[in-house]
Amino acid sequence: MQRIATPTAILVGLSDDLAEMCQQVLADGAIRVLRVGHVAAAAERIPVTMPQLIVVSTLMPAHEFDTLNDRCVAVGAEVLRIDPDTSDRATAALVRTAARNALLKALGS
Repeated sequence: MQRIATPTAILVGLSDDLAEMCQQVLADGAIRVLRVGHVAAAAERIPVTMPQLIVVSTLMPAHEFDTLNDRCVAVGAEVLRIDPDTSDRATAALVRTAARNALLKALGS
């Protein structure tokens, strides 16, 4: 029996509005979305869920980003850093592109 990978994204520490917008765009792209409030929770889930995409705010402190990025490198996940001051339209376009890439990555596995 062949295992079919479910493309997954984890949203880490995003504001409610930004997380909701990202979740909608990712769901429209057939990406399963997990939302966590902080880096420690994400670091625990990354090796288990093996996500293709991690979405974080550009406001995340550097030491937290480094911790998260190390986990992402280990599983081959890409990190998308979103500036909360970017327009919704531009953010949605970035997330949509990242979702498409995550889907292609999952299908290529």
